[in-house]
Amino acid sequence: ARSRVVSAAAGAGLDVIDVPFLDLDDMDGMRVAAEQARDLGFSGKGSVHPKQIPALNEVFTPAAERIARARRVIAEFEAADTGLVVVDGKLIEKPV
Repeated sequence: ARSRVVSAAAGAGLDVIDVPFLDLDDMDGMRVAAEQARDLGFSGKGSVHPKQIPALNEVFTPAAERIARARRVIAEFEAADTGLVVVDGKLIEKPV
């Protein structure tokens, strides 16, 4: 069901935020739940306590390498006259 929510939101061009993790004493469990949500495609996770925010920010903030790669992909598509480009040896197609 959660993946359907992510798919529907993506189809509508919307971000989707996962439900909060309620066990304030289990920060490791919260981090795992946040990583799972991120990997499913959620853009963030709700928080019920300020102590959760640093870990959530860390999980949902893309690494500098991912940002740099995304910029390379954008630059390649802007320079191309086709819907397919190769970046870092991988074929990438424009989303439809």
